[in-house]
Parts: sequence; C-alpha cells; structure tokens
Amino acid sequence: MIKKLLNKFIQGKLSLAFSFWIFGFISLTVLSIVAALILQNMLLVRLIVYPYLIYASIGIWKSSNNYKGLKIFPILAKIMIVLWNISQFLGLIVPSNL
Repeated sequence: MIKKLLNKFIQGKLSLAFSFWIFGFISLTVLSIVAALILQNMLLVRLIVYPYLIYASIGIWKSSNNYKGLKIFPILAKIMIVLWNISQFLGLIVPSNL
C-alpha cells in the first residue's frame, strides 16, 4: 500500500494539496526537525534532507502539472519548490556561521 502511494506521488497522480502539504511541507519539516535533534549539525541535516527534497519536488511538480483547478495554486507550488531547493542548496555551500 505504501509503495503504491509513493508511486502515485512520484507520478503526480495525487492531489496537489495532498502532495504539497503532506509530502512537501509537513514531511520536510518533520524530517528536518528529527535530523536536527539527532545530528545537531546543520550541514549533515541538509545532506540528509536534500535527497528527500529532490524526491518531493519531483512529485509536487508533476502533481502541479496535472492540477485542473485555479492556475494560481500550481504556480505557487512551483515557486515554493524552487525556493526550497535554492535555500537547501545555498545552505550546503554557504557556511552557517555567517
């Protein structure tokens, strides 16, 4: 059942709201917090979170492409995906003690 859900997500066959909020915002937040509590090193946290962010970005982007409602929602979702990825990438290359 979980494999089927993950396959539907990565194919963009889940709703945009579910994909964005569950696989994106909530999952990324929980993963980041748990990793930060365990590792207490932001570089390691970002290295762990980034692969999941890429996975989540693909599924949310595809879901945005399949969305049939108001055009603003897929646009906003894609903007957030870009912002999340830029933030994550910059966190890897810019020292966090600046």
